[in-house]
Amino acid sequence: MTRGLRPGMAVGVVIGSLLASVGLLAEDASPRLKLAQDLARAHAASAPGKAWLARNHAKAGELLVPVLQKCVEDDDDGELTSFSTYLRLSQKGKVLEIVTEIDAELDRCMTREAKDVQLAPAPREDFWIQVNLATML
Repeated sequence: MTRGLRPGMAVGVVIGSLLASVGLLAEDASPRLKLAQDLARAHAASAPGKAWLARNHAKAGELLVPVLQKCVEDDDDGELTSFSTYLRLSQKGKVLEIVTEIDAELDRCMTREAKDVQLAPAPREDFWIQVNLATML
């Protein structure tokens, strides 16, 4: 994959509100991406989901940055690109799957690289969260 990440660049991470205004409802979204968006929105709106995100959203973002760095290469000519990722968690807090707004290749790489990421136990099995990232692409 030839995605770029400037070595000293701070990767912006934001988790929280799932806003359609940031382009989450793109018409050309794959069915898997659309499902991940819908479930992340629903899970974040639930009482257990709100409580989990309030306690764990910052840690999820921190743990995802090194995963992204393993899946992108330096590209000094790239543009800073913000995009959403959606994580499907097991009830034990393991990352089962990552779906991005970028492409399936990045999805597969990030899912593979996140196999050892451990978050706090989730409110339910197949709990979806949104993590917004920015990198040079």
